[in-house]
Amino acid sequence: MVKSRQRFLNAGYYKALADCLAATFIKKSSSSPQKVLDIGCGEGYYLEKLNKIAQQDKIAIELVGVDIAKRAVRLAAKRKFNAQLVVDSAYQLPLFSDSIDTALSVFSPICPMETERVLRPGGVLIMAGPGEEHLTGLTKYIYDKHQSHEGNFKNINKHPAFEFKEQLEVKTNIMVDEAHTLDLLAMTPYYWHTSPEQQRVISDLKHLKTQIHFYIRVYQNSL
Repeated sequence: MVKSRQRFLNAGYYKALADCLAATFIKKSSSSPQKVLDIGCGEGYYLEKLNKIAQQDKIAIELVGVDIAKRAVRLAAKRKFNAQLVVDSAYQLPLFSDSIDTALSVFSPICPMETERVLRPGGVLIMAGPGEEHLTGLTKYIYDKHQSHEGNFKNINKHPAFEFKEQLEVKTNIMVDEAHTLDLLAMTPYYWHTSPEQQRVISDLKHLKTQIHFYIRVYQNSL
């Protein structure tokens, strides 16, 4: 799953999401330097993109990435951008309280209590999750009717510390070539609901046209 995600993201299919996340961060940055935490950083794609945009805009940032998957963190380290990377759980973040200016979660589950603990008062949480029409071109090979995933938003709205500020929507079509169709499937939860025959059909596609649909939600730590 990790290697599939790396290959797929490096091919640029989710660039629209990465660009919108970076733009949202730049707009919400109230001070410099910024200490930024990516919860569930995976192999570092979004952290690297954020670092590049911050350098272009001359925003001083200190990047921290946390992921439970050791192999993913090793791959993130090989990207060779300046970041502190650690293998650990989102439910027990190895950070001091009130030490983070901006927290980022892209599809990854978070612990609201731990996130609030490490995020300074007034700090910003930026979350990205799938929209209702995400990957409809892929799921038609799996289900009779498209089934969307709830994503990582379900717990955050119940926590009193996080004040909802803004929602952005990213929706566009992509054309996935045959080298990455199975990578796309393997990096999603849909993989665990496919039969070997369905996997073969998807991997044999010359191209897969699908919509990608994301929500980006911005919260502020009000405590």
